[in-house]
Amino acid sequence: MRLLLPEEGIEPDRNLRWALLPGLCCQAAGGEFQLAKEVSAAWLILHLAGHLVDSVEDGDNVEEINALGGPGSAINLANGYFLSAALMLNALFEKAHSGTQAYYINADFYNTILVMTSGQHQDINFSQLSLKHWWRVAEAKTGSFFSLACRSGARLGTGDSEKIAAFSNYGFHLGLMLQIHDDIQELQSLLTEGITKVPKNIQHSLAFTYALDVLQETEITRLNELIKSNSDEPEVVKEIIEILDRSGAGLYLLAEMERHYNSGVGYLQEADPLSPADDQLLGLIGELKVG
Repeated sequence: MRLLLPEEGIEPDRNLRWALLPGLCCQAAGGEFQLAKEVSAAWLILHLAGHLVDSVEDGDNVEEINALGGPGSAINLANGYFLSAALMLNALFEKAHSGTQAYYINADFYNTILVMTSGQHQDINFSQLSLKHWWRVAEAKTGSFFSLACRSGARLGTGDSEKIAAFSNYGFHLGLMLQIHDDIQELQSLLTEGITKVPKNIQHSLAFTYALDVLQETEITRLNELIKSNSDEPEVVKEIIEILDRSGAGLYLLAEMERHYNSGVGYLQEADPLSPADDQLLGLIGELKVG
């Protein structure tokens, strides 16, 4: 897994760029990029494991799961990833630079996994989340995980608890922006790519959840009817988009993206980064805003 990690100064594959976060936060906090290698590897492995588990539990990415041999094989692979991440974290105890922080980082990883599991439990056990619960799930699953990456890296670069907290909060808002970004991308694909079938889990999207929170009862009923019809007709997708548009869901997503961007940048400034890694951290969060 370490061979997958991007080196300092090298543009990473788009799917791996988030593995830069621990190293960049370590560097920005006053340490060296390479000191967070084990943390970055463990975090990336857990990211892959979580993706597999989510896909199986939510019924997404069917082709990907089938290519791995089906749901059973995918879960077995995810279990291997979890154990590999644990072994990678244990290596911190053998490093001179992380020996005093190894216990705290290990405990932080395991506690965060439990938080993420609670969020996933809510996600799969409610057919329709309220807007309030949607945010709780997003904070538990995505916000906490990205917060962990930044906090763990910063911990290897400084002992200043306020700086560590600031980098942690930056990661939290970055993670929520990523969740909103995915929802915006899904909405845009419905509008521009000629998709004639409603995405399977659109009920769990922020746009749909927001619409149910603000629409009149008659439109809520109609929207649910259209979703449950599971129709391939283009007119169905068109009407769903029209209802979501009337709810102001698109504007709400953009407003939330702006809010979390401003919060993330504010916490990064509060951390008072000590190196050019600051520019890269600003670039990562800025990319989501405009992407």
